[in-house]
Amino acid sequence: MFRGGGTTLWGPDSQVRPSNYATPHGLEVASSLLCPGAMRPASYFALLLAFPCLACDGQIVQGLSINEVQEGLTGCHGHASAAIPASGTYYLTTFGNGSSDDGVMSCGTYTQHGSWYYAASRQRYGCGAHIQIEANGKCVVVKTDDYGPDECVEHAVGGPIIDASPLVSKHLFGRTGAGWSDRLRVHVTEVARTTPLGPCDGSTPAPTPTPTPSGSTCHSATLAMDVADATCVQSVSDGVWYKCSDGSWVAGHSGCSASYGWCQSSTLGRSVAPRTCVQAQSDHVWYQCGASGWEAPVSNGAGPVGDCSAEYPL
Repeated sequence: MFRGGGTTLWGPDSQVRPSNYATPHGLEVASSLLCPGAMRPASYFALLLAFPCLACDGQIVQGLSINEVQEGLTGCHGHASAAIPASGTYYLTTFGNGSSDDGVMSCGTYTQHGSWYYAASRQRYGCGAHIQIEANGKCVVVKTDDYGPDECVEHAVGGPIIDASPLVSKHLFGRTGAGWSDRLRVHVTEVARTTPLGPCDGSTPAPTPTPTPSGSTCHSATLAMDVADATCVQSVSDGVWYKCSDGSWVAGHSGCSASYGWCQSSTLGRSVAPRTCVQAQSDHVWYQCGASGWEAPVSNGAGPVGDCSAEYPL
């Protein structure tokens, strides 16, 4: 849904307009991921070294698991371990049932408020792999559809972690959620992708995820909202343009139904991402970078595009 209706203003902040400048490549939502087996030109590998926030096969790179805020932990840099322990022993954590970690996972499926059997560790097993998680004489089969968790969490707990749906901790431990400090040990093995999701010990069959429909919306981390198909956004993470196409982000800026680009601010002397709010030096009025450039009004930390992602007063 769009929030609009603001007055478009071109000039209170000196020739302010959406910027078409594109900084180094990445995805609309981005974190670290390697793409094994993909053939790339030499320039791709140069970019990969400098900006490991790339995608392969149209998948969203940054996931929900990798971005979970871990209180009290340091050294969290958005990178997840791909190592698979020979013992199969992991610690279980959960995500997807709270407002801060519910949404689209890096393989393109939705957590649906933790209502189906999914997990992170796509960097270990690949998108869509089925793994069996066991503890207390019970087992659950889940689908690896997200990237994470951050290595800093595994360092804190002292071992590898499987970050999964809260349905997993509920079935195995009778708990609606699990954090790293709970240190819930589980055993994990990869199983055939034809293995049904859900409890594998004779319990209730699993709910299955709803497929992403054609022409569906995309969630934009830059705008902090879902946007309609054909919306184009210049990413806050890398400055590159992406277009929402059938529920997924693809690189490009053509045939857009709406465009949210970076805006040049003479007050700050640089370009800023959409949703940024700046108090203009020319007239002391607050403006927000939106679809048409600098827009007003801005009040109580929000403007025509929504809450200000950053505020720059005089």
